Amino acid sequence: MSCAGCFQVDSNLKIDDNGAVIMKNKILGEPYIASIIEKSKDNIIKNYPNAKIKPASEGGYTGYEIEMFFQSVEEFAANNFEMFQARPGKCNGIQVSNGWFYNSYTFDLLIERDKDIEREDFSMALAQSLLAQSKFDLIIELPNAAEFSNADYMSNDGTVLRWNLAPALIRGQSKTVQVNFRIYNNVRIAATFFLVLIIVAGIIYNLSQAKFRDKGNRDIGNQ
Repeated sequence: MSCAGCFQVDSNLKIDDNGAVIMKNKILGEPYIASIIEKSKDNIIKNYPNAKIKPASEGGYTGYEIEMFFQSVEEFAANNFEMFQARPGKCNGIQVSNGWFYNSYTFDLLIERDKDIEREDFSMALAQSLLAQSKFDLIIELPNAAEFSNADYMSNDGTVLRWNLAPALIRGQSKTVQVNFRIYNNVRIAATFFLVLIIVAGIIYNLSQAKFRDKGNRDIGNQ
């Protein structure tokens, strides 16, 4: 990851085949915005004391890599991270549809520039000058290929999706992030398959026993 701006952010959301979510955010910046990065790190520690935080650096940038773990997509959604929230009339956030063999998940997100950037202590010219040189990517790693996605880039047979969110931060453009994917319930699938095998075996056994009895009856009748 490289760029010549004042900061760069990678937000990586990895979803395992059991539904667990690992969110890794790497926030790096030039030394003159170190206080802003430090404040962001302190806010995360305050709100998510179990987050794993370690220093990170790349080129002339320094900052932090922040990792948070959630038992399920539902638990992740319940934390109401701003980027993943529903906005009435604009986007639906994270939606879950539970099924027997699999659960279906839909992310319908809208990324917009934070209005706070227009506060009086920042001129828009300065803000846009900084943002125009910066990088902000959202990466979602799925256990299975997405059923649908509007990702800017896709790799690993449709399981790794990447969106470039910088345009939404630079000129105030809005950016939609949409993806639908499934997480299969392997335990239920195996249990159902095993039950079907038992039923089929029972049917075959009963049929064979019936044929054996019929043959026995015919043999007795022929004596």
